[in-house]
Amino acid sequence: MTVCIAALYDNGRGVVLASDQLVTASIPIGYEFEHQEIPKIVPMAASVPIYALAAGDVLLGTEILNIARVQIQQQQHTVTAAEAVEAIRVVYQRVRLLNIVQRELEPRGLTLDSYYGNHQALAPQVLQIVDQAMSQADIGVEFIVAGPGEGSAYTIHTVSNPGTTNDHTPIGYCAIGSGAPHAMYSLIEAPYKHSLGSAEVKELVHQAKARSEVAPGVGSETQVQVIPSEDDEE
Repeated sequence: MTVCIAALYDNGRGVVLASDQLVTASIPIGYEFEHQEIPKIVPMAASVPIYALAAGDVLLGTEILNIARVQIQQQQHTVTAAEAVEAIRVVYQRVRLLNIVQRELEPRGLTLDSYYGNHQALAPQVLQIVDQAMSQADIGVEFIVAGPGEGSAYTIHTVSNPGTTNDHTPIGYCAIGSGAPHAMYSLIEAPYKHSLGSAEVKELVHQAKARSEVAPGVGSETQVQVIPSEDDEE
């Protein structure tokens, strides 16, 4: 299920992003394979260095980011990372709901409207199955979003099932995917500090990625990107 890592450097002047290159897809059974041509660190805005990293099902993850990226790039103002997170969250919940409808309602000849409008006519077993899916279904994808906040400082956020967000900026780093616990413990033990420079944080992130490779579903290939790049700063 991969690993994705983000860590702020120089008190939020920028962020180091990293991921493996292992792709997970359910088509229809689960596959995991290294794929160099599927980006795991995805730019989300045209003029602002906001990036998203996805862990989990690459098909749903790509679908969600593609829809959200179009919406973000259509904005007429300078988008913040928090606004990008909100766009991804809304799309996430919409895709998750559609997934539930296709799996649980449509095979029973129901739509979302007919389900909510005919509760009394439905069998209790159907209501229990669908209600449980509505509250507990996991589409198997999560995101890190990193970029500038309201000021110039960078922020780090996550979007996870069932479409909830968390701001990890106070801690300064986060990780998602099956290798996340190993990566997090690596950064905790380092110990990581917000004030470290980009080169120091990049090395700690490399170490965290290497440690995460003991987890199932984490690939050996590594992609690391420092944001902003020298081109962004010019």
